[in-house]
Amino acid sequence: MFLVLCAMGLALVMGGCSRNKKADLATTEANELRVKVAELEEALRQKDMAAAQNTQAMMDEPMNDPAPRNVRRGSSGDDAPMIRNRGGVTKAEISGDVLFASGSADVRPEARKTLDKIVAELKRDYARASIVVEGYTDSDPLVKAKAKWGTNDRLSQARADAVKKYLSSKGISSSRIETMGYGSAKPQATKAKSRRVEIIVLQ
Repeated sequence: MFLVLCAMGLALVMGGCSRNKKADLATTEANELRVKVAELEEALRQKDMAAAQNTQAMMDEPMNDPAPRNVRRGSSGDDAPMIRNRGGVTKAEISGDVLFASGSADVRPEARKTLDKIVAELKRDYARASIVVEGYTDSDPLVKAKAKWGTNDRLSQARADAVKKYLSSKGISSSRIETMGYGSAKPQATKAKSRRVEIIVLQ
C-alpha cells in the first residue's frame, strides 16, 4: 500500500512539474511574441514617419522651383522659359531686374530675347489659351525719382501692361491677355526675387 501511495505521489509531482514547465514555456513564447510584435510595430512606425517627412519636404519646396525636373524642354533642346510646377500651373517667371531698369516700366532691349522665347512657346503650345501677366515689386517705398508711379502697386501694373504690349506686338492677341499688378504682395525669399513678372497660362 505504501508503495502504491508513493507511486501516486510521484506521478502527481511529475505531472505538476510537467504542467509548470508547459506553463513556463507558454509564458516565454508569449513574451517573445509580444517583443516581436512590438519590434514590428516600431519598424512600421519609423517607416510611416520617414514617408511623412518625405511628403512634407516635397510640399515645403517652393512652388516655382526652377529645378530642371520642372522645366519644359523646347524643341531645340534648350530650356524653355515656361515652367510647370507641382500645382499644375504653367507659367514663366522673369526677374524684374532683367526686364526693367530700376523704377521703369519700359522693357529693356536685352530682355526681348527672353520674351521672344516665351512668345514662340505660347504660339506653339498654347495658341488658344488665356494668359495672365502678373507684375510684382519688392516692399521698398518708391524714392522721389520714381514717384511718378506713386505706389509699388501702380509700378507693378505698368510693368505687367508693358509685357502685355510686347506680347501683343509679337502676334499674341491682346484679347487673350489679362494683366494684374500686385506690388509687394506674395514676396519671395529676397527682394531681388520679389521683383518679377509672371506669365501664367490658363488651360
